[in-house]
Amino acid sequence: MTEPDPVLLEQRYRAVLRLLPASYRAEREDEMVAAFMEMSGEVPDERGPRPRWDEIASVAALAVRVRLGAPGAEPRLVAWGEAVRLVALLGVGFQALISLYSLLSLGAAALLVEPPSARHIATTMANCAWIAAYLAVMRGHVRRAKAAALVGCGSSLYVLATGLPVEFLGWSEAAVALILVTTMLALLAGFHRGVQPARRPWGRAVAPLAVAVLPLTLEAPLIALMNAMPPADSEGLMWAAFWLGPEGLAILAVLVAGAVALTRRRSPSVLLALATAGMLLAAYRLPVGLPLEFNQPLWVTGVVQCGMLAVMVSLLLVTGIRALPAGRPASL
Repeated sequence: MTEPDPVLLEQRYRAVLRLLPASYRAEREDEMVAAFMEMSGEVPDERGPRPRWDEIASVAALAVRVRLGAPGAEPRLVAWGEAVRLVALLGVGFQALISLYSLLSLGAAALLVEPPSARHIATTMANCAWIAAYLAVMRGHVRRAKAAALVGCGSSLYVLATGLPVEFLGWSEAAVALILVTTMLALLAGFHRGVQPARRPWGRAVAPLAVAVLPLTLEAPLIALMNAMPPADSEGLMWAAFWLGPEGLAILAVLVAGAVALTRRRSPSVLLALATAGMLLAAYRLPVGLPLEFNQPLWVTGVVQCGMLAVMVSLLLVTGIRALPAGRPASL
């Protein structure tokens, strides 16, 4: 004798649960459906019962957490979750580097050129929320990091949207927005309540920014020297300035970290996170690598940087994907 078909509400609950990975559903679907049905009570099919919106939202949130390494997730999903959290950490660190550079530039301009405007001071200080977010996430204070990052992201997007007329916004601005949004989403989704964030010592948290201060400080006098020289003589120094800015330092960091990760056979999460960071940086640097009239002195360096990133990203992606744990088969 065949069993009767599931009631309509049960069918719809099972449809919602398809948001979850198959391996997770194989272990918990029946239990979850039973719990939902018990809370809903007996509802005849004639009334067209549907899962409540808060129930759908809770399943969707659980699906995100499981796919990003929540307790009970398979090892492959745990690795992807760790990669997303590393992308968030790298992105927040990159934005903190840009904020530090803006702060140093603001101070240099105030001392050597003229006092900056109140708007410039306000936006620079708001962008420094990224530095607070970076230190907070490195110390394991995720909620504070998310709050500070929201302030920094809002300020950065505001500066991006109002810094140039709409007709002049192009690829570079779109790439900057992509980096900001990717960083923010990775931070909000990756550090969910099912993850215990690492608490790093203060020395390790501050060291990357401290190391970056020297090259960032050297770029300003180098640019001043270039401006004082004839254009034909200053072109040889442009490549150095192109490596000393926040973007150049970030590219160099990804290249060095990627080489170390490949040679030391780091976890697939590290490889995939570095590959993602490399792709975002390449997207930002790509316009400079085109031989256009406005960037003739810089395009060779841009081509070199984009080429090196392309090779490194390819190696990291292939190695990282191959090193991922095998997916757990679903026994539905």
